[in-house]
Amino acid sequence: MDKMMKDNNLGFVHLKEINPPSVPRVSGRYLDRWTRIWEDAHNNGTPFEITARDLGEFWLLDQFFTTGIRGYVQSTMGIWLSDSPVSYLESAIFTASRARHPGHIRNLDMKRELLFRRLSDGLKGLPVDTMQSLGARGAVYRADLADALFDVVHGMLTGDIPGAGTLRSMKPAPPRSWEKRFG
Repeated sequence: MDKMMKDNNLGFVHLKEINPPSVPRVSGRYLDRWTRIWEDAHNNGTPFEITARDLGEFWLLDQFFTTGIRGYVQSTMGIWLSDSPVSYLESAIFTASRARHPGHIRNLDMKRELLFRRLSDGLKGLPVDTMQSLGARGAVYRADLADALFDVVHGMLTGDIPGAGTLRSMKPAPPRSWEKRFG
């Protein structure tokens, strides 16, 4: 999109893009800090709720480290109308490998591994109906954490987590075949 043309008869001007965005990056320090704050805010509850919280947190962190999280970022592209630039939201995929502050990314990876070990030990042998209700509740926690980390207020909106994002009305759903991963 090199140029955006508007109808001169309606009083619009010719607009030109400047500085298209490069590789989308997110701050590991920001993610690490706000993940801890979110975790502390959801620390009260029954063991079932704590397990569901950990499950939702693991799913989001695992997606960030494997396939990435699709969302929108405020680009550095500016469109000049007189003297003030206007920012756009552009689609991007955020992955751990592209994040800034690698020390905090290592912390998040260690947290993901710890959650996986804890969940693997805690979920073995649970009845099917308990696993299903735990998965449904974990999906709500995953959507809530995604909203806390990647919502429009922070310049991003997750697009591939059902139920996540402040502009979404879909019901959160757990990943397919998630029970098999935990044995």
